[in-house]
Amino acid sequence: MDWDGELYETSHSFVSAYGVDVLDMLGGISGKTVLDAGCGTGTLAAEAQRRGARVLGVDADENMLAIARENHPGLHFERCRLEEFVRKDAFDAAYSNAVLHWIADQKKVVENVYASLKKGGLFACEFGGAGNARIVLSALEEGLKREGLPLKSPFHYRGEEFARVLEDAGFNVEYMKLFPRMTDMKEGADGLDNWILQFCRDTLPEDKGSLARILEYVRGAVRGELFFGGIWHVDYMRLRFLAQK
Repeated sequence: MDWDGELYETSHSFVSAYGVDVLDMLGGISGKTVLDAGCGTGTLAAEAQRRGARVLGVDADENMLAIARENHPGLHFERCRLEEFVRKDAFDAAYSNAVLHWIADQKKVVENVYASLKKGGLFACEFGGAGNARIVLSALEEGLKREGLPLKSPFHYRGEEFARVLEDAGFNVEYMKLFPRMTDMKEGADGLDNWILQFCRDTLPEDKGSLARILEYVRGAVRGELFFGGIWHVDYMRLRFLAQK
C-alpha cells in the first residue's frame, strides 16, 4: 500500500506518541547503534537520537521517507522492505512500532532483526494484536457489502502465540502482552473517516458516492460505542513484546 505521508503526519501522530513506550522498553540507549524497523516519518527515530543513540531508520514507503528526510535531515534513513533488510550483527538494539501487522511474512522480519542484532541485543516491538479495530472493521465490512464490495483486509494481527515465532528465530522472550487500548483520533468529526481513509484505503471504492455512503454507514453503526467525549475512537488491541538475542 502506498501511504499518504501528509495525512499520516497530521492526523495520526498518536501512532508515534504511543511508540515512545516501545522505545522506553530498551532502557538506556545512549551511545548504542539502534535500528528503527519501519520508521515511517521518523518521529521515533528522532526521539531515539535525542536519547543519544546512533539510529538507522528503515521503511519501505518512499512517501513516508520523504517526510522523514525533510523533517529530520540529521538522521539516516534507508528504503528497504523489512523482509529483505539484514545487517549482520550491526545493532545493539532494535525497535518497531505499529508495523508488523502490515507484513504477511512476519517470520522473515523477525529472523532478519535477529541476524542484525549483536549478541545480547534487545528487540522491542508493538503492533496490532488479534481483534484490533474489530468494531470498526466489522462495520466497514457491512458497509462495503451494502455496495456489493468485499472487505480486503491488509492486516495480519497476532496474539500471544507470536512468542513461538520469536523463539524459533532464536530470541528469548522477556515480556509479551496482548492488551486493549481504546485510541482517540483527536480529529473531531473527521477522525474516524481519516482512520479508514488512511489505513483501509486499498479496500475502498474509487467512486466518491459509494465511498461517502460507506463512511456514513460506518459512522452510524459504531457511533454508540466509539464516539464519546466529542471525539471518535478506534478499538485498538495491541501486542507488545521485548525479546533478547
